[in-house]
Amino acid sequence: MSHRTLAVFQHHPAEGVGRIGLWAQHRNIKLVCFYAPDDLPKSLADYDGLILLGGPMNVADNPLWMQAELTLIQQALVLPKPILAICLGAQLLATQLGGQVVEMPEPELGWQDIRFNDASVLTVPQWHYQAITLPTSIDIVASSPRCPVQMFRHQHAIGLQFHPEWDTKQIEQLTEVFADECPITIGPHTEQYHPPVEQFLFELLDAQFGVN
Repeated sequence: MSHRTLAVFQHHPAEGVGRIGLWAQHRNIKLVCFYAPDDLPKSLADYDGLILLGGPMNVADNPLWMQAELTLIQQALVLPKPILAICLGAQLLATQLGGQVVEMPEPELGWQDIRFNDASVLTVPQWHYQAITLPTSIDIVASSPRCPVQMFRHQHAIGLQFHPEWDTKQIEQLTEVFADECPITIGPHTEQYHPPVEQFLFELLDAQFGVN
């Protein structure tokens, strides 16, 4: 069994690891979570990979803690360490790969379809007001009508604009914390979407972090 240790950067109390925690438990992976606005490691040398979670912050604001996090993302790219970056994390990663984060005319909210390059479709939870643009050298793996970059890959780094880590409990927590603005609803009509999203995420994590 694997004894890998992954660093996780969390940006908001209500946006935790979700079903990534279940994957780690099944695969004997240790997750070391850092709450990025207050607490970041000095180096990633002792970790086998990096997971960047989402958050309500805007990359354009670039506070000091975000600058420190960007330095660590750059370190992970250079070392190199495998990276999985989600939503805000993907936007931060994109800036380190020569991309930009731009305001969307309309946000992408709730359960939405994304389309992969092989024409397969997955219904995923979305909640973002900005979108990513990337240099042409970086592979775009999935897109949606409103957001051309839903998943991208560059060498050992993967960015996701959507939230496959959000399980039912996580979405309930977000709905509670952001009651006035949270567009994600859970009901019998959305439960069917969870198993394919979980399968997608577990397969992605296994491949990205070298778990058999």
